[in-house]
Amino acid sequence: MNTQSLINLWNLTQIHVGTSGARAAAGVLLSLYNGQRFPCDLTDLRLLDAAQIDVAMEVIRGDATHCQREVHEWLNLLTGRRDFGDRFEHLAHEYGAFKRGRGSKAALAERPVNPTHLVIRFADSAEAAA
Repeated sequence: MNTQSLINLWNLTQIHVGTSGARAAAGVLLSLYNGQRFPCDLTDLRLLDAAQIDVAMEVIRGDATHCQREVHEWLNLLTGRRDFGDRFEHLAHEYGAFKRGRGSKAALAERPVNPTHLVIRFADSAEAAA
């Protein structure tokens, strides 16, 4: 997995909240997290600029060819956190991606994340990746 690309894609969902590019990035990540619950419409990739498409494709390629762990587990490892499974559930709710499953507001309220939006700095993840 190209962890820098994974962080870039995650950060797109956190910095540009509510934009079409962030929604497309969330769709890619959520589909890799659980494709049955969060299928990704590939035409959404048209909402990304060329650099963002490269990042998304690198994450997809890494997951498809060298799947050592799931994307939320990579982010847990890179940040030293344990809450990215819950963060992905909140991300799905934020972008209206739920098709089925644990997406109710009540269920998410039982598993709050703090801070609500988490931008990963590359320096924060360097030690975990080493």
